[in-house]
Amino acid sequence: MKRGLFWLAFGSAAGVTTLFCWAAWTFMIQPMDNAVKAANKIERIFSENFAITPRISANAGVLFTQTARAENLVTVTREVVVELPIDMPLEDGSQPRVRADFRVEAGIAGRDPIDINIRRGGREADVVLPKPKILTLEWEEPPTVLGEGRNWDSLPESIQARMQRQLRLAARKQVLDDGLLPEADREFRSRLQELGTQAGCVLVFENPKAP
Repeated sequence: MKRGLFWLAFGSAAGVTTLFCWAAWTFMIQPMDNAVKAANKIERIFSENFAITPRISANAGVLFTQTARAENLVTVTREVVVELPIDMPLEDGSQPRVRADFRVEAGIAGRDPIDINIRRGGREADVVLPKPKILTLEWEEPPTVLGEGRNWDSLPESIQARMQRQLRLAARKQVLDDGLLPEADREFRSRLQELGTQAGCVLVFENPKAP
């Protein structure tokens, strides 16, 4: 009788222990282990494809801090042509037009934080991205004065400086009006989703946090 009670108690304890271990593995250890594995995959794939590795965490625990191997992450590049009239008459009374060709790059600045938090189980991750911005706006070549008998170097320095400012502002306004920054944001998110798919993780994008 006593031996039967002993084996019953022993079997019950072993069953409870087994159930506890199974529950701990199924609901705690395995989901966290999968989250860490997903974080490692995302970090590796991200590092191979971008010059910036984001801050990656799992269950609010930071696994990788953000690192940047380049100053900026360019996602969209455009060529922009701007023409403006000189805003005041020259010595001969003429007001020729000036043309400038710009190369504009938009994307993410390397210093802006990118946060990826892997959810339990490693199948989904919450992503907070910074807002894209214009990173560079450069001349493709020096501005040119349209029409015969004039060239850029012949203009007074004060007019050159003023026109350069106006041309840059006009180029910036043009690309902003044409939706450059939303395009840069969509392109970056699309590329990130592809990388998330490679890692077996669905990325859920959130709005940027207020500063």
